[in-house]
Amino acid sequence: MVYGIIMLKTVPGHERRVHSTLRGLSGIRTIYILFGDFDLLLDVQVEGLLALNGLVERIREMEGVVTTRTILAHAFERCGPPGTVAC
Repeated sequence: MVYGIIMLKTVPGHERRVHSTLRGLSGIRTIYILFGDFDLLLDVQVEGLLALNGLVERIREMEGVVTTRTILAHAFERCGPPGTVAC
């Protein structure tokens, strides 16, 4: 399983339409509206890197999307004894 964060910037005024379209895509767990350099943040979970790449490509092709930035994430699970800060 691959976890990721995708931030995207939209054409001004297209945020609602892009948000509505994103809600129909598989793999997107949560959509956050941002105020700043990016307009939307997507919390995603897909089967592998190829699936993540495919999702990013679908998003980039959407009308109203200007740019994306993708960050791979790892779900933190306790790896050692209680109080362990790093694995």
